[in-house]
Amino acid sequence: MAPLLDEIHLHHLHQLRCRPAAIDQDGLRLGDTYVMFFAESELMAEHAYRLIGDRPGADVLEVGLGLGVFAQQLAPLRPASYTAVEPHPAVVDLVAPRITAQLPCPVSVVVDPWQVLDLAPGSVDAIMYDTWPPDGHADADFAAFVEHVALPALRPSGRFSFFHSGIELSEARVRVLDEHFPGWTTTRFTVPPGQLPAGWTKPTGDFLVPLAQKGHR
Repeated sequence: MAPLLDEIHLHHLHQLRCRPAAIDQDGLRLGDTYVMFFAESELMAEHAYRLIGDRPGADVLEVGLGLGVFAQQLAPLRPASYTAVEPHPAVVDLVAPRITAQLPCPVSVVVDPWQVLDLAPGSVDAIMYDTWPPDGHADADFAAFVEHVALPALRPSGRFSFFHSGIELSEARVRVLDEHFPGWTTTRFTVPPGQLPAGWTKPTGDFLVPLAQKGHR
């Protein structure tokens, strides 16, 4: 079972849901803050390809629907099903209809935080994790998600990836990956400077595409 939501996370969730959601030519804004950009499409395509490019018929879970860019990149890879976890109802209202129309498989959207997920053990083949945690909780939430959600939900040899801005993982995330996955890799990806929108909020155009696979040591 995933950890229960504590007061810090409940307060953060309330603040996020109070921010109005809007999509413009650059991407998705919550309030006055951009949280995802159309310029990340090729980056998300890399995540999608590494997760299921050689596995048609995969059941895919995405934690953090956002702009729906990752989900769109799944379409040519022929997943069997797609489930998104997105706690902001207005984001779901804006994005879910488009994703449902574009994906050639059943689509399900859970309008709740990941901490209250109740997934059947061994029910998914691939997981993409991209959330907005409370300040100072990113690595702790990552560790809890891997232990309490990703590992139980993934089938044997299931794959896990996550959004990462920059070219070096934190020591905390490396420890989590080393502890729970027998093998994992990272691939560098750069969004060309000319493709970055004026409102770009990420610290860099350089990213890592991590890929971890569930297995036995």
